[in-house]
Amino acid sequence: TTGAEIDIRWMPSEVFEGTLAATILDPKYDSFPGGVGVNGPEDLSGTTPPGIHELSLTAAGRYSFQVGNAAGYVRVEYIYEDEIQVIENVPASVASREVSTINASAGLSWDNGFEAMIWGRNINDDEYLMSAFPSVAQAGSYSGYPNPPRTFGLTVRKYFD
Repeated sequence: TTGAEIDIRWMPSEVFEGTLAATILDPKYDSFPGGVGVNGPEDLSGTTPPGIHELSLTAAGRYSFQVGNAAGYVRVEYIYEDEIQVIENVPASVASREVSTINASAGLSWDNGFEAMIWGRNINDDEYLMSAFPSVAQAGSYSGYPNPPRTFGLTVRKYFD
């Protein structure tokens, strides 16, 4: 594998922080005779391994503020992974994916140890397969596990000294 990686943290003020992490990869099997392909054993030498993105990035921004005696924040995150074949033994037409997910959260914490956070994961309802495999006892059929759907929640914590 050859590639490059970058990780940037930007703080233009005391109340805002931005981050960017990106990876660019060019993976290839040097030698992989007898690999398990879509049609059974085959020579996968020189091909790209499944599940490795050529480009992946995560960008986030966090704004911090005070509300009375509570410290607060709002955070937004974007995750991108370019299209890949999920696994060698399932055709890309059945199990390939591209990830483009947005997460967000907002929270408050008080000096008395209480914290409250409202959050949303995959708020843009991005849909893709996490994994895939040939179905058992059903020749020509495939099964897979989807990513978690759009989810919202509230987290409340109390820290004790």
